Amino acid sequence: MADPWFVINSACNRALDDERARTWGAPELDAACRALDVPVLIIDGARDIRPRTAVDSLTEALPRAHRVTLPAAGHLPWAQDPEGFRKAVADALRLTAPTD
Repeated sequence: MADPWFVINSACNRALDDERARTWGAPELDAACRALDVPVLIIDGARDIRPRTAVDSLTEALPRAHRVTLPAAGHLPWAQDPEGFRKAVADALRLTAPTD
């Protein structure tokens, strides 16, 4: 999507990998996620080439998570399926809107 395409930020990737290695599967992180009492909308694309484990674990760890997987989208669902993305957000807002 970037034009010109930017090179991979290796330093950033290393920092993120280091953080993930320190926290992934940590009981306190899991407990903190399970304690969150807020609605969470997770929108992902079925054609994302990245491993599904991160999205799966978030969906499992967050007690009020609602997941929408857009079949025709990849890693950038808001850009690859903007209509599906807008509908998912609008539906979630309707479900969580306070009633008077």
